[in-house]
Amino acid sequence: MSNERPFTMVFPKLHSSKRYLSLDDSGRLLHHYFLDGPHQKHCGCYLIKPAYAATDLVWPVDKFLEYRRKLADAELIDFDPETDEIYVLRWFKHHDRGSWKFGKAIIGQIARIESDRLRDLVHADFAGTPMGKATLEAREAESASEPSVTNITDRLLSTRLMQRGDPDARLYRGVK
Repeated sequence: MSNERPFTMVFPKLHSSKRYLSLDDSGRLLHHYFLDGPHQKHCGCYLIKPAYAATDLVWPVDKFLEYRRKLADAELIDFDPETDEIYVLRWFKHHDRGSWKFGKAIIGQIARIESDRLRDLVHADFAGTPMGKATLEAREAESASEPSVTNITDRLLSTRLMQRGDPDARLYRGVK
C-alpha cells in the first residue's frame, strides 16, 4: 500500500476546537502540516526530522521545535523527541473508516513505529475503533487457522529485522 493519498479530509469542527483556537497562526499552520502534510500516514503517526519539517515550512528549526511543543501542550499531538515521531492525537476519531484489509495495512504501519510509547498509544487508539476491532478479530481468526507457507513467510517478512534491521532485508523480499 502506498503512502500517497490523493487527498485527506480535515474535520470541519477543527476550526471551532478550543485546542486549535488556543494556537496562533504559526501553531495552526504546523497543526495542518501534521494533519495533512506530505509525510502523514494512515495511522496518524510518522517520523519527521525537525530540520526537514522546518525546511518544508521555511522556518528556523528552533521555531519548529517551539511550536511542536505548543501543539503537544495543547494536546493536539504527541511526539517522541528520541525518535522524531509525531502522532496526531484523536486521529482515529476522524479516520476510522475502511475494511479490515485496510486495517491490516494500518496495523503494519503501527508495528513500524519505533517509539514504544507512541506505538502503544496508536495501537490502543486504533483498537478502540470499529475498523480496529474488525481488523484484530480477522487477525485472530487468521492466526488460528492452519499455518501455511504464505502465512509463515508474511509473518517473517513483517518482523523488525526484515523491515529495517538488516540492510540486506530488501534482497529477501525480492527487491533488487
